[in-house]
Amino acid sequence: MHFQTDRIKAKILILFSVLMLAFTGCTSVEYQQMQNERDTRREVYEDARRKRFHKRSRNVIANHMLGKWQFLELVVEERGGSEDILKTKAALTASKLEGLRLRFWKNGDNYFYRLENVIAKSYGTYTTRGGHLQFHPISGSQIPDLIFNFVKGTHKQVLLSDGEVDTMMIGAKIMGVAVKETQLDLALDLGMVLSPDGWLRRGNIRCSFQRIE
Repeated sequence: MHFQTDRIKAKILILFSVLMLAFTGCTSVEYQQMQNERDTRREVYEDARRKRFHKRSRNVIANHMLGKWQFLELVVEERGGSEDILKTKAALTASKLEGLRLRFWKNGDNYFYRLENVIAKSYGTYTTRGGHLQFHPISGSQIPDLIFNFVKGTHKQVLLSDGEVDTMMIGAKIMGVAVKETQLDLALDLGMVLSPDGWLRRGNIRCSFQRIE
């Protein structure tokens, strides 16, 4: 009699253990699913937050550019060497840019520009990223071709992260941009130059506009 009772107790204990394991297993699976869902929601939130932050960062300069600007000067700022040839070309180009005006405005999420007071008209959108500006013409000429056309065919040397030096053509499609109160500066980097003291920055070409509206 006691033997049968013990067997019944053992079966009940085994059944109870199986049920507990099954319940624990289900609970673990459900917990893991909930944890995965929370992690996914957190990743989606963080990704959206990063995108909003980067968008705001990109738009800071674009917003500061809104308004109307008039050509002020086009200069070659040399640092590590003589740039007499580029200076002469810049002076000639500057004489043709007198009266040039740039207007920037925003419509929805897009930023637009229009070139005024010159023979060659241009209209389109523009984007800024990491202190750089790029025009995307819808009609008319490329603004970089009007302002920095005289640098075509000019080479520059770039010091790479591994210490090697690469020689390339100076490109004007993407330029540096800075807004200082009532002045807008567009700039092209001239790369590096080797001096007795090592590699030095060669300088840059700066085209400045003053705010009129």
